[in-house]
Amino acid sequence: MVTAVIMAGGKGTRLKLNGEKPLLKLKDRPMIDWVIQNLKKSSIEKLVVATSKHTPQTHKYLENRGMEIIKTPGNGYLEDLKIILSYFEAKDPSEVLLFISSDLPMVKGEIIDEILSRYHESHLPAMCVAVPLEIFNKYDLKPSFVWEGIVPSGVNILRSLNKIQDEEVILVPKIELALNINTCHDIKVLERLLVIE
Repeated sequence: MVTAVIMAGGKGTRLKLNGEKPLLKLKDRPMIDWVIQNLKKSSIEKLVVATSKHTPQTHKYLENRGMEIIKTPGNGYLEDLKIILSYFEAKDPSEVLLFISSDLPMVKGEIIDEILSRYHESHLPAMCVAVPLEIFNKYDLKPSFVWEGIVPSGVNILRSLNKIQDEEVILVPKIELALNINTCHDIKVLERLLVIE
């Protein structure tokens, strides 16, 4: 079974919002709703959201919708990841977890399924999905982190084991995976692409 975990506990300080980033409205819908809808159109079997002390309104919003939620301390991605892995490891250490950031509203179900297909073909327990730097340059986007000409996308797959896992890095040259909503410029690019759709 594959469970998707939406990481929705970050502060979102770069956007300088009055509210919480997962609840940022895109075409009159909270950004996290776009992520949830896309995952529901994939072959993902279960959906969980990780919130933190930084996103109490997001937690309340999702709780009212009956979503399964894991509360994390919000002290950093890696610390939260360890807590989530321990939570799932206690239930089923063989479970496959697909992690996706709540600020990736354009990653459609077919892209998720393409990534999962490549994961199931791999012989390693973990996978990091990256985007070529050229995609960022083409759309005038600023990556948060660049490693050897590629940029981690915010989508990863791990087994539910709280330990370092061997991973395959795959390159998926799609704007949908590059467009993390971190700045006002990112929102403008997203709005242009949503109009095109």
